[in-house]
Amino acid sequence: MQQLNTIIIILGASLGVLNFHKSIQFIVGLLFKSKIFPETEIKKRYGIVIPARNEEKVIGNLIESIHQQSYDQSLIDIFVVADNCTDQTADIARALGAHVYERFDETKKRKGWALEFLFNHIEKDYVITSYDAFFVFDADNLLDVNYIHEMNKAFVVNQNIVTSYRNSKNFETNWVSSAYAIHFYGRTVYNHRPRQLMGTGTHLAGTGFMISSHLIKDGWKYHSLTEDSELTMYMTADNIKIGYCEAAIHYDEQPTSFKVGFRQRVRWTRGRLVVFAKTWLLLFKGIFKHKSFTNYDMLFYIMPYPLLTFLLNIAYATASLVIGIWITKDFSWSAVLIGFGTYWGSSYVSNLVRAALIVFRERKQIHCSFYKTLFYVLVSPWFSLISIFLMIVALFGDVQWIPVEHKDNRKIQDIDLNGEILVAKTKKPLKLHDILQAIGLFVILLAVLAFAAIRYFDLFKLSLEVCFNYTLLPALPSGLLMIFIGIWMKKILDKKQKMVSQGE
Repeated sequence: MQQLNTIIIILGASLGVLNFHKSIQFIVGLLFKSKIFPETEIKKRYGIVIPARNEEKVIGNLIESIHQQSYDQSLIDIFVVADNCTDQTADIARALGAHVYERFDETKKRKGWALEFLFNHIEKDYVITSYDAFFVFDADNLLDVNYIHEMNKAFVVNQNIVTSYRNSKNFETNWVSSAYAIHFYGRTVYNHRPRQLMGTGTHLAGTGFMISSHLIKDGWKYHSLTEDSELTMYMTADNIKIGYCEAAIHYDEQPTSFKVGFRQRVRWTRGRLVVFAKTWLLLFKGIFKHKSFTNYDMLFYIMPYPLLTFLLNIAYATASLVIGIWITKDFSWSAVLIGFGTYWGSSYVSNLVRAALIVFRERKQIHCSFYKTLFYVLVSPWFSLISIFLMIVALFGDVQWIPVEHKDNRKIQDIDLNGEILVAKTKKPLKLHDILQAIGLFVILLAVLAFAAIRYFDLFKLSLEVCFNYTLLPALPSGLLMIFIGIWMKKILDKKQKMVSQGE
């Protein structure tokens, strides 16, 4: 057993050394401000592409925010692919001046296929290279009034691919949307900002980026479940750095349902696994071929750490059973429980500290009451803690691309000139079902942490049974009960709202 622990420690230490640069990046992202690009007289011509599936509630708001840009409107064309739409998405986009192409193909339902279709039509009708670059947005996005102006400044310097600052439209809605928002704020702090300051390339995150027309002059070739990661890794392997412009802010709607979010992240997990399998060797070769730290960084960014954690846990549990029961005859369930309890407890604490630092660093971008924000930070570690379960489903489940319904119809007018979301207009009260779900999750996390701390530090000199009886035993059923009641209440409320809307 001692040898097994030694192996686990060596593996963990090796990964820690190989990923040490991430700690440096996190410190840089916390302490320093992002680079500001110089003003320029050069004005590029841009196409804006928007893949949309049944987005009639939000696409008009995005197009209106594009029309309100401070950039010269004569240098902007908007292209929309209404992908298998059954609502008024195409009509709304046309009425607002967009060039709309309708696509109906249920056999190829991913965003990548929709983009391929759209770029093929742009090439046929307008020629891709007649534009300097193309922006890619999701239909639920909103753009700060100076977004294209700032991105143009960055593109004049970069000339290839540039991504932007991803803010949240609906941080304040509930514990799900806030956890998503903290995740994306974190990407700014420990990925995009430090990479920009350190002169390395960064990654794309689905939306809010621009790509030079010369890189896609032959059309769009990225069709995986996570086409953004696929594009990132292939470009990085070809020694093309992705730049970052923090002054360009776009607002994104986050999921508010745990079920929807879980399903979406399973897709992300499967997609990243596939991309890793396809590109890890190219990235590894690129480290030496291009003498590129960006290739090294992206290799360890796309690496499936939840899979490694899952395999190590399975190996550790299996080896513990074999060694303890059949070899040393001293197997102890208490030791196993303490080990897993310590792992989950320490994971909660580390993710909580990281979330608190991220929220403090990005506090000017977060517009939510202090106590509500504090509560969301306390429960936010669930976003990372479920990664291993996401990996299990991604490995063994039937993963399909399912569109996420967007309902937040606030407009760019609901965001003032300083980028502050006008909470007085858009703030929604915290519903009882949200409170119940969040409290239930917090109770379970707190119990796991208490159990791990008491056993690991031998607090109060309690036996395993007594410790379990006073922490996990009361917390697990009560926490799960509150979560299920909250889910049940939300379903009833959604059903009533649907009936009311149908009645209207």
